[in-house]
Amino acid sequence: MLKLSELSKNTLTLVIGAIIAQVIPFALHPFLRRMYSVEDFGSMTIFLNLFAVLSIISALRYEAAIVLPKRNNESANIVTLTFVINLIFSLLLLFCLIFFKNTIAIFLNFPTKYINFLFFLPAGILMFGICQSINNWLIRHKAFKSSSGNKIVRRLTEGVTQTVLGILKIPGGLFIGDLLGHFANTIAGLRQLFRNQFSFKNVSHRKIAFVQKRYIEYPKYNAIPTLLSSAANALPFLFINKIYSTEVVGFLDLSKLVLSIPLIFISSAISQVLYQQITQKKHQKLSVKKDILTIVYVLLAIVAIEIIVVMFFAPNLFAFVFGDQYELSGNFSQILVFSFVFNFIGSAFSSVFMTFEKIKINSIWQVIYFSSICLLYFFNNLSIYNFLILYVTIEVVMHFSYCVLIWRILNDYEKGLNRV
Repeated sequence: MLKLSELSKNTLTLVIGAIIAQVIPFALHPFLRRMYSVEDFGSMTIFLNLFAVLSIISALRYEAAIVLPKRNNESANIVTLTFVINLIFSLLLLFCLIFFKNTIAIFLNFPTKYINFLFFLPAGILMFGICQSINNWLIRHKAFKSSSGNKIVRRLTEGVTQTVLGILKIPGGLFIGDLLGHFANTIAGLRQLFRNQFSFKNVSHRKIAFVQKRYIEYPKYNAIPTLLSSAANALPFLFINKIYSTEVVGFLDLSKLVLSIPLIFISSAISQVLYQQITQKKHQKLSVKKDILTIVYVLLAIVAIEIIVVMFFAPNLFAFVFGDQYELSGNFSQILVFSFVFNFIGSAFSSVFMTFEKIKINSIWQVIYFSSICLLYFFNNLSIYNFLILYVTIEVVMHFSYCVLIWRILNDYEKGLNRV
């Protein structure tokens, strides 16, 4: 019987957990799409895009360094540092919303009837930031089952809440479900954190100050570029909301949800495991070529299947599963699929930049990516289809260049091993 490698076992554990966690909301979507309006989902999409942009820097990217230290004491102090930064960031965001809520809503063309749900952002971002740090601690300790279990708890809580509130016709059910999902994830995550060797006994002001300086490159060179990269993912939907309508965003949101399935199910899980695995092999000065090639072959097979299914069957599938009105989402998907497959491949190997400390290179790419996406705002006279084609063209070019950079970093590492 063939024995799975450690990378394969760990990846499989996270993939299965991610699949279960995402199957729950996805299985509920055919019902949720009939309970809530397209505008409800469009508004939720704008909210989640804001959330994605802000949460990416809520800990100034220090959470990405939790896996790196050789000693647990040092890593525990990084975890504590991220908790403190997350709390400060969330409080500042709350104050901003108190004073500028209406201005922000007008600028984003955010529907007035959902405006008070913007106050869910600070609490959600705080809990999400805590969970991200916990997840990286669990990855560090190879507690992949715990990591997967926490994701399932979150999605189950979110899905059940949204369904029940939808049946009861309670306004804002999508927003409330999302917040309660973060809360459940945080409670489950904190329990797992202390079960996996974490303790505040070795945490001190002096040590926190040390790791804050030791890993200063993350906020210095990675926070702003990563924010720009995240904003680049969100901006097209914000632009479309301003140029076209919230309903169009609602249709696109479903396209994004379906096309993101491989990205959510597999890419993020592979990235997390690969980060831990190649970091370990880097310390031992071992080759990572075999691990990388195995993953590449799997990803290419998945990409080929997704393109074929979407190009030939998307409109009919969307109409059948989600309702006739969502055939438009299937048409949008036939355009968007090419940007998602390149993003899928690049995301799986994104941890390579951190592992080999090529943060500056990654940062430069992120700035260029953001600048390219910003150009879309000046093409506000196009039809929605031509706008999406232009957007996809930018995405494909940028993510192809991202993959080339990753290949060069790995190739340089392998050449260095051969010279030793």
